[in-house]
Formats: sequence, structure tokens, C-alpha cells
Amino acid sequence: MKEQIPKISIQIVTWNSRRFIKECLDSILAQTYRNFSVLIVDNASCDSTVEFVEKNYPNPNSLLAKAKKILNSRPSIFVFRNIKNLGFSGAHNLGLTLGQADFVLVMNPDILLEPDFLEKIIKTAQENESAASFGGKILKIKFDQEELAEKVKTNIFDSTGLLFLKNSRIVDRGENEEDRGQYDKKEEVFGISGACVLYRKSALEETKIKTDSSKAGSEYFDEQFFAYKEDADLAWRLRLAGFGAIYEPEAKAYHFRQGAPKDRRFYQSQTVNFFSYRNHLWMVLKNIYWKNFFSRFLFIFWYQLLKTFYLFFRQPKNLFLAKLSFFRGLPEMLRKRKYILKMAKVGPEEIKKWTK
Repeated sequence: MKEQIPKISIQIVTWNSRRFIKECLDSILAQTYRNFSVLIVDNASCDSTVEFVEKNYPNPNSLLAKAKKILNSRPSIFVFRNIKNLGFSGAHNLGLTLGQADFVLVMNPDILLEPDFLEKIIKTAQENESAASFGGKILKIKFDQEELAEKVKTNIFDSTGLLFLKNSRIVDRGENEEDRGQYDKKEEVFGISGACVLYRKSALEETKIKTDSSKAGSEYFDEQFFAYKEDADLAWRLRLAGFGAIYEPEAKAYHFRQGAPKDRRFYQSQTVNFFSYRNHLWMVLKNIYWKNFFSRFLFIFWYQLLKTFYLFFRQPKNLFLAKLSFFRGLPEMLRKRKYILKMAKVGPEEIKKWTK
């Protein structure tokens, strides 16, 4: 019997992503693995992102595609346009409810895949049936100031999976390190960055949270987060549910992430700091076992103290608004915490062993 080839749905959320989308889609269409479709969920862009995609990458079943005689010459690219910005979480949740594929590759529009990325990552997924998420070696692309006139692929890491720290932060493993072969081993990691991650759809269905706040009635990514930390929050929930995460170094991709000073959190905008600070508190509240919280209390307390002092002196209004938003969302987060821990299949010690 011929082995069934898994179907992959590649899902991209765009918001004024015109300057990135061409290279991103071209890298997808150049893949050696061909059993995939592409769904672009646009968050009300106003920079002609959607118009560019529909003109240059029409769905093979559309009249325009037939007129250009590209029917069946390449995988389907579908575009769903939101009338307002639903954020990373809301837009991806919408796409996930529409998709029917075995696996979903969630990726940013500023990601470029190497031609064999899908081939490598799906092979790893088939070999590790107990894992829910899979990621590759993600390296940075150097900007030429703001114009992107010259795009230089570097050997500086963007992410090789997610690292779970004792202070409860979840960060990109290896970020800003030079690739010297230190992450060339295929291995299990705590989770995978949402910039480019392959999810097993059945695992997402098993761990989604029923909620009244989502139009779909359930959430894969937490829609109250809107943006930032939602991938780390989902990675933690998948861990609690007993699913693994595998890093595959032979699957390579490049990220246009704004390159910044080494410790970029101190150079972030007020909007980023607002969501990052509030969502981190929500993430910890939702997922941490109290036993682990108290055993790591000094690490957690010291980090929160430093972060609070930073915002107090640099962005006091932002600190107040983030705290206010945190407490407003507290009842719903406590409800979600109860739901998450009720379906958890591993205990505090299993989670604790991932802390570094």
C-alpha cells in the first residue's frame, strides 16, 4: 500500500506586510514537498498586501488563474480578508477553524524557507507521533537600513526552539548567537517559536480552550493576548497536555525580525511593552503549578521587580495601563487556568525539568 502523504496547510497572518510577502510566498512555492496549500489571513492591511497577492498569486481555481493558464501548476493560495485587525491570535484561530489539513505550518510573512524545509520538517513530524510541534533552525536576515534593498542571510540565530527559564520567562533559544554548530543536534525542546512552527492539528484540537470570548467558541491561541507571548502560552499548554516539541536543525529558514541591539526588550515600543508585560503575567497565571511557582519564587519575584522598576521609570503610564488590563482579565484567566490544569496530563516535576 502506498504511504499516505500528509497534507500541510501553511497559514500566514498579514498586516501591512507588502514589503515581505513576495519573498515569503516565493520561498513557499519553491518547496520540494508539494502537498500543501496556503491560507493568508489579512488583518485589514492598508498597504495593498491583499491586492498584490491576488494579482500575482491567484488561486489556481480562480478565473484570473485560468486566464493566465496556471491551473494546477502550483499549490493553492487562498486569501481571507478581515474587516478589522484581530491580532495574531484571533486571525490564526480563524484560519485554524477553516483548515482541514493534518498539519498546520504557522509562519510570519517575514520568514523565508529553504527549498527543503517542508520536506525535512514533515519527515520529523512523521517520526515523532507523540509530539505536537516542530521547528527548524531559524537564522536572521540582515536589513539594509529600512529599505530592504539588500537582504543578507546571516549565520546569527533567531530561534532554535523555546527555552523555559527559572524566572518563568520563555525565550528563543540561541537568539543572537553565531551558528558554530552548537545547535546541530535534533532534540526535544520546551516549545517552538510562533514565527515558524509546524503543529499537529489533532493536538491543537485536543488542547483548545472553550470560551465565550471567541467568535468560534474555542481558542487555540489565546485571543485576549491579541499579540505577543501567545506562542509561548500555547507551547506551555501543549507541554501540560503531555505533547513534545522537536527541533530539527536540517530544516532551515530565515527571519527578517527587526534586528536590534542584543537586549532588544529595553528598546521596544510602548505598545510592545504593554502587551509583553501583561501577557507574560497572564501566561504564568494560566499555566504554572503552584508548587513550581513557590519553588522558583525568588527567580520570578526578582525578574518581575526589575521589569516593574524599568516600566515605572521609563513608561509609568504604560505600567499602570498594563496592570489595569491584567486585573480586568483576571476572572477569565482564572477560568482558563482551571480548564488547562484540569486537562493536564503531566505533573509539576515534568514541567520543572525543562527550566534552565
